[in-house]
Parts: sequence; C-alpha cells; structure tokens
Amino acid sequence: MYYSDVSCNVENSLNKLDGLGMKKFLSVDWMGIVTITNTNKIIIDGGRDYNNIGVSRIIKCLTEISKDMILLEEGKIYEILQNESNTNIMVSPIRVQDDYEVFYICCSIREKYTSKDLSILEFITEVTYENVLLNNEIIQERNYLQNIFNSTEASIISMGLDGVITTANRASLDVYGWIPEDIIGRKYYELLTQEESHNMDKSIEYVVKHNKTYYVKEVIFSNDTGEEKIVNLAISPLNDSKNHVVGVVVISRDITRLKIYERELEQAKQFAVLGELATGVAHDIRNPLMSIKGCANILKRSLLEQPKHMEFIEPIIGEVDRINDVVEQMLSYAMMTKENRSILLSINEVLEKCFKVIGLHRKSKHIYIEKNLSQDLPLIKGNNVQLQQAFINILMNGIEAIESEGIIKINSDYIKKEEKIGVSISDNGVGICPEEIEKIFTPFYSTKKKGIGFGLCIAKRAIERLHGDIKIKSKLDEGTTFEIYLPVRREEPYE
Repeated sequence: MYYSDVSCNVENSLNKLDGLGMKKFLSVDWMGIVTITNTNKIIIDGGRDYNNIGVSRIIKCLTEISKDMILLEEGKIYEILQNESNTNIMVSPIRVQDDYEVFYICCSIREKYTSKDLSILEFITEVTYENVLLNNEIIQERNYLQNIFNSTEASIISMGLDGVITTANRASLDVYGWIPEDIIGRKYYELLTQEESHNMDKSIEYVVKHNKTYYVKEVIFSNDTGEEKIVNLAISPLNDSKNHVVGVVVISRDITRLKIYERELEQAKQFAVLGELATGVAHDIRNPLMSIKGCANILKRSLLEQPKHMEFIEPIIGEVDRINDVVEQMLSYAMMTKENRSILLSINEVLEKCFKVIGLHRKSKHIYIEKNLSQDLPLIKGNNVQLQQAFINILMNGIEAIESEGIIKINSDYIKKEEKIGVSISDNGVGICPEEIEKIFTPFYSTKKKGIGFGLCIAKRAIERLHGDIKIKSKLDEGTTFEIYLPVRREEPYE
C-alpha cells in the first residue's frame, strides 16, 4: 500500500461481512472491529448492533478480557457472565502492531460459540480483510496517479478513436481555458477552429497508423476568449492488452512565456550587435564628417560674395548634418547596450535617449515630438536597456500608426499621493478598435501588416518588472494614448 490507512477499511470490511451473510453462518447479535492499545485502551472502530444489546455492554465485556486479548496471536472464544445473562464473544486478531492490535469481534447473548464457529469467523474475516486491503490499495493507487495527473503543469487529454474526450486534467484550464468537466464526453474538434481541427486530424491519423508518438514543436491555439497561446504537443497512442491502438493521449505544454523570453533575448542581441557596430562606424564616420563640414564652412565664408557658388555649399553642410544625425542615433543604441544593469534612473533622461534613437524614423514621416517633461522627478531603480526598449517600442508603435504627418506627445509627471511617476505617450494616428485593445499586449498579435506582435508585449513585461503598470486608451481615426506608471520605491525589479 502507498500509506497506512486502517480506518478507511472498517466500513468496507463490515459491509463485506454483511454481504457474505455472516448472520447466516453464525449467531450474531453484535459484530464490529475493535482496536486495543498496549495500554489497554479500547477503541471501537465500527460495529453492527443487530439486536440492540448496546455498545456499553460490549465495552464492559472487552474491558474484562482486553489484557488477555492483546497477547492473542490466534482467535479465541470467551464466555462472560453479566447480569445473570451470558455474553459469548469470539475474537479474531487481524492486525498486530507493537503498540496496538486490531480484532474482529462477534457477540451473542443467545447461543454459545464453538470452535467450528471460530474457524468460520477466522476464514471469512481473513478473506474479507484481504479483499478490502486490496481494494483500498487499488483506490489509493488510483488517487495517487490522479494527484500526479492533476498536479502537472502540462495539459493531458485522452480520447477514443471516435474523437470523444475521455479524460482531461486541471492544467487543460490553464493551457486552453477548458474546464475538464465541461469537455469530457465532447468531440475534440468541437473545441478547435477548422484549421486547428484539420491539423489535429492529420496528427492523430499518423499516430494511429504508425502506433508511435508524434511531436509538434510549436503551434498556436486560440482559446474561447480569443487569446492566442503557443504550445508544443506530444500525441501518443493508447494501446490495449494486444497493443492495438484504441485512442490517443495529447500532452500540451504552454511555451508562450518561453517564446517571449526568446524574443526578448533576440531583441537584446540585436541591440548589442548594433551597439558594437555603431561604436565602430561612428568613430570611422564622425571624424571625416567634421573635416568635410569644416572645409565646407571655410568655403562658405570665402564665397560670401559669390552667391552663384553658395547654392552648392549649403547642401553639403545640410547633408553632413543629416549623416551626423544618423551617427548620433547609432551612438544612442551603443550607449543603451553598455548600461544593461539595474541602476538609479532618471525617467526624463531615458526618454531623451529614446527620442534620439527614433529620430530618423519620425523625420521620414514628418512627425513632430511635443515634450512636456516635469523637472526634478524622483529616480527609480531599474534596467536602463529594458526601460528604453519599452519606451522605444511604444514610440515606434505611435510612429507606425501615423500614416504621413502627425504629432506624438510625451508627458512625464510625479504623482506624489501614489508615489508614482506617470508617463503618457500619445499619437494622432489611426487608432485601435475596442475589440483589439484587449489583445494589444498579447504575443503574436499585431494590427500592422508587417508586425510580428512582440513590441508592445515586451514593453509591458519590462514595465511590470519595475512593479509598474501600463494602460491604453484609443479611438479609431483619432489616436492612441499609452499611460505608464512606475512606482518610486526601493524594491528590486522582477527578474
């Protein structure tokens, strides 16, 4: 057995004895299971009083013989005189431990028991008790496996060849949003989209045909609320005793968070590579640029009296400045990658660095940045790279939402009562419809044709690591506002 559980056998044992017709073979007025400790404490675990002789009478009788009973290794018959009426007791030990012993007890006030009766009792009780122990072990094994089944984080669903779901564990709710009790008895394709159902059909067909497990590394499923999750699958055959496939087991693991981590790591690597490239390129370009601009300015001064030639000098200076803007943007990326640790940060300084990074993107669309940054904001402790990454992703979302000309407004403020720094980033782009707002931070969800749906998800996670919060307000054809709140406190950011 998995663990000792005597008490749960009592009622089962007595029911078995009743079912076997104990009263047909023996004269029984009271029958029960009794535990006697090595200190002679009597515990009646359960009993059947067929003729109302009363449990107090049983206890009195057992008290007289308990010292003798605790030494028993085999059954014994006692005859006890009480109130001028004999009480006949048969005792059969069924479990002997160092500190207690368990007995089957049969009592009769009408007839005396014989050695033949004792043999019948010992035989019936031995068979009954062994059956109950075996049954209890099966129950415990089933419960043990059921606990493992429901404790795993992976969704486990089994189904027959007809597609009807027969079992589902609790993790099915976390992975798919399906309540196990609600989906058992239903066909799996009722829960899936047409495309998902088609793919599952092909996978199950392979498993049944080849009688081997089929693995799917990565697949996107949509639950009833429209939330998309990335899962990997292992679809295995269910075999009968002759190794014939009679069904399949589908084990699913939610790897959405893992894919987000991978995307964050990929973006961080991109920043690092660009940072290294920027440092080298900026050094190689900046010095020649300064020489070109210096020479152009000298020419400009010497040609002041020759307007015809001045028109060639001004574009040179302008283009040098534009190239220098590119260099400044690349250096901003480089600075970000060098500060990848938790430090005290000024929100305004972080935002200013982000403005440099997005400079060329906004200029190509003629987008104006309107800043209203409160001075003397408290510092916060956080990862500079992650926070800049979050703001850049939000700003780029605003730039991409503006089709041609537009404006992005950035405000920062200290909310003293709540001890939070508030940052709002607004654009006058195309806006987001209400049903899409709820999904906007979901991985792989994007309203843009070329978007992969990770930018805002990463931004949200970076802000949440700082114990912050992000909210969104939007109206179609009017624009979108992101509100970010970062608490001013000494707690370490989430890892």
